Amino acid sequence: MAIKTRKEGDQTFYEISVKSRSPTNRLNQVQRHDSGVLKGLSDEEILKKLQRIEMHLYGDARAEVTIKEGKGLTWGKLITKWQVEALEDKDVLESLDLSMQSANGYLQAIQDHTDGWKKLHASEITAVEFESLVLNMRKAGYSSSTIYNLKSAINCCYKWAIKKRMVQNISVPPTYGCTISRKSSRRPEVLNYSEICFLLEKAQELKHEWYPIWKTVLHTGVRSGEALALKAKDIDLEEARIMLDTKFNFKSRKEEQLKDCEWRQVAINAELKSFFVSLGIEQMNPDDYVLPRIKAWKHGEAARILRSFCEEIKITSICFHTLRACWATQLLRNGVAQSKVMIMGGWADLETMQVYLRRAGVEIQGATDSLSFERKRERPGRILKIVGKSHLGNLDDEFDSE
Repeated sequence: MAIKTRKEGDQTFYEISVKSRSPTNRLNQVQRHDSGVLKGLSDEEILKKLQRIEMHLYGDARAEVTIKEGKGLTWGKLITKWQVEALEDKDVLESLDLSMQSANGYLQAIQDHTDGWKKLHASEITAVEFESLVLNMRKAGYSSSTIYNLKSAINCCYKWAIKKRMVQNISVPPTYGCTISRKSSRRPEVLNYSEICFLLEKAQELKHEWYPIWKTVLHTGVRSGEALALKAKDIDLEEARIMLDTKFNFKSRKEEQLKDCEWRQVAINAELKSFFVSLGIEQMNPDDYVLPRIKAWKHGEAARILRSFCEEIKITSICFHTLRACWATQLLRNGVAQSKVMIMGGWADLETMQVYLRRAGVEIQGATDSLSFERKRERPGRILKIVGKSHLGNLDDEFDSE
């Protein structure tokens, strides 16, 4: 390694050269160079900066030597490359069938849960390491859905890396053969009709600041970000419908289009129409927000507040997103066509709707009505009357028979 510098006034010109060589094959070596100008720094600051550049170059050189040796990139280096070269390239995302939102979610999942793999070579991570990771996550209480998403993220990263030949001597991801269901075996939490009515009655009675929000979501099934971005211009009382095309993104803290740039409509019933009128929507400007702008809502505390209130009034404790499930469940129980619920709720696939069908019990409704195990007994009555004579004498008696 070598660092050369020369000064001209307050400028420092530098050249750095490093070399890394394989310990097993001295012909396998890689050199890295860098040069530039530093301005307005003290001698101590210059030294520290040049040392950092030198170590970075050496790290890159060593990584390339490792690739040439057949081990490929470490998991940490692979994730960095995936983030820079893949997740910021729309063409790559399209080839992986990923939206930018999903890609960022995958990256976050990997960064959160695979920190212990960073120094391992990606080609040396096997199903054993992945199964051990899954076991530790289950012990820590992570849901099946979280583990399933992590598996999908790892799969996606490996498929890209194998195609680009960044990972040597393997053809399938280490997750191959490890089956994980995204569905939880727990009974889903959802409010029944009586609990929904009680929730709204108590919230209104106590003048809870979240009452307008809960009522709107229970009548429309909108997502939290969609409700937060709801404006007066989105509501057409005359046509009795809501137009949804914008949501609040809680991560970026900005308003943006709905997923996949779609839009949808939700019907407004008489009760909700009357409620919107009571909020003064007819006097609002088009860009006025309809629902209260609560600080805790923007900061992602909607679930905690609703759970706390449910526990306070002693009903099933649910999170905010479950209000949407309550809406779908009640519509299905009331006989609303599944296709209409899917359109208004913004669900694109039938698999997701099956969750709500099971919650509503629509598929089994009336299935046992034909069963009856209590045999009906007829009242005993006179069905035969015999009058006559016999060798025993006169038979002028009546016999009852069942």
